[in-house]
Amino acid sequence: MTDRFFNALGICRRAGKLTIGHDEVKNSVRSKNAQLIILTADASERLVNEMLNLTSDIKIIRTDATMADMQLHIGKRSAVYAITDSGLKDLVLSTIKED
Repeated sequence: MTDRFFNALGICRRAGKLTIGHDEVKNSVRSKNAQLIILTADASERLVNEMLNLTSDIKIIRTDATMADMQLHIGKRSAVYAITDSGLKDLVLSTIKED
C-alpha cells in the first residue's frame, strides 16, 4: 500500500471515523454505520468469511498491508477496520485505485 492509503486512514482515525477490531467493526456493521471494511493481507480466512457473511451491502477490500504495517502507520494492530463516513470512504478507495 502507498503512503497515501495510510495517510487517508490516519485522517479517518483522527476524525473518529475509523473503527478498529473485530467486535467494533461488527457493531459498526450492525448499526449500519460502516461504509467500507478493510481486511489486512494476513487476516484469517475465518475472519474474511465472517465479514463476507455479515453483510452484502458494504464494500469489503483486502489490502496487501499486514497487521504489522497497519500498526506501524495507524497505531493499532488489527486485521479488520471499518470506515464510517462516506466521504472518507471515497478518499480511501481513491488511494487504492491508484496502486
